[in-house]
Amino acid sequence: MKKGKAITLLSLICLIMAFLVVMTFVRFPVGVKNYNGVLGAIELDYDMAGGTAYNLTLAKDNVEEVEDIDEVIETLSYRLEALGYQTFSVKALKDTDEAVEDYDIRIELRAETNDYGEQDTTTLAADMAVVAAYGELSFYGGTEADPTDEILTDGQVIKEAKYGGVVSGTDDTTYYQVNITFTDYAYDEIMAQINAGTFYLKIMLGETTLMSGSDALSASYFVNKSLGLYVSSESGAKQAALQINSGGLPYRYEVSDPMTVSAPYGEYTALVSLIAVLAVAVLFIIAFFVLYKGYGFISGLTMILSLLALTLMLIAVPGVKLSLGGVLGIILATVLTADGLMITAKRISEEYSSGKMVKTAVNNGFRRSVMPVLGIAIVSGLVALLLFLFASGTLKGFAVTFGIGVIVSFISDMLFARMFAALILPIAGYKENFLKLKRAEA
Repeated sequence: MKKGKAITLLSLICLIMAFLVVMTFVRFPVGVKNYNGVLGAIELDYDMAGGTAYNLTLAKDNVEEVEDIDEVIETLSYRLEALGYQTFSVKALKDTDEAVEDYDIRIELRAETNDYGEQDTTTLAADMAVVAAYGELSFYGGTEADPTDEILTDGQVIKEAKYGGVVSGTDDTTYYQVNITFTDYAYDEIMAQINAGTFYLKIMLGETTLMSGSDALSASYFVNKSLGLYVSSESGAKQAALQINSGGLPYRYEVSDPMTVSAPYGEYTALVSLIAVLAVAVLFIIAFFVLYKGYGFISGLTMILSLLALTLMLIAVPGVKLSLGGVLGIILATVLTADGLMITAKRISEEYSSGKMVKTAVNNGFRRSVMPVLGIAIVSGLVALLLFLFASGTLKGFAVTFGIGVIVSFISDMLFARMFAALILPIAGYKENFLKLKRAEA
């Protein structure tokens, strides 16, 4: 590429990058509204920006005292995770008054935001109703259409419950299906009852009837030990599946009105996290300048463009909420980008040391670095995928941003860096001193 054309293209790209940097950080009024920067469009999670708190107080009509508060907290946490919340706090609070024996529970989390960037407490309130829903699963069987004899009390009954989607009834009524899979013990017990004669089954979830027992059961109702239940509303079906999987909450709690709370680690958590990411990037850029001179300039521009691309990806990918685990994922992705750039620098140095000209050494260095950088990206991507599939909470937030960062990192090392090298090296005249290259000693 000719020097004049390289200068023009590099200047244009740098102007675009400078504009993106300004739009990322700067806030300014636009008419009657305020532009809050690209960073303002990234949705933050509870541990970064605070959220909403609810107090759960044991209802006065409970017939039992809470025997195991840890089990209650575990059930509530399971339900929150099942509803898609990654970072939240569930704590048991004890009144200082010695006359009060029961615990209150405080749940802090962040709701989805609406088009105005505000928390949608309507959706959050509906989710809290599901989380705090009361009721244990019980089964009744017999030869009557309304069985009252409790059965299946000697072991675990349900293996899994899944929301099965929309089903049309024979009278064109829309129902929502919940498929429950019985354990071997429960299935064998039910089959024994069916084989003994006409058998009716009634399933109760707390005070809610999931299956009325109005129809006699036959073996044909079961597919792979699963039985379909039909609920009149989608939210009711999802709530039933969630409650069945999480186990019963045998105590009734009253949910308070929502209260706004700040981030648990302080109101400047997001700012400190941003500074940490920038500090890591700046340290790597300085190190590249010291070690590789002109290649440090190429690496610096690459890392800046990589961070800009990663920031835009956090906005473009739906459902991403940035948590502290996500910030750690961004930092690790930045390290991954720097590692790829170092691999390429080493390959270029090896090529030049073996006798190649600067331009050839650069081209061969980038070509030889593809496979090792790709290998690191594949391994890192698999780690992110496994964490996303099997982890929960903050680790899942880490997996999301790290997974996105792995993709951006590979593109940066193989495309952005090569683009900047192709523009900058013609301007520098492909001089070995610019890249701090040395021949091997004879």
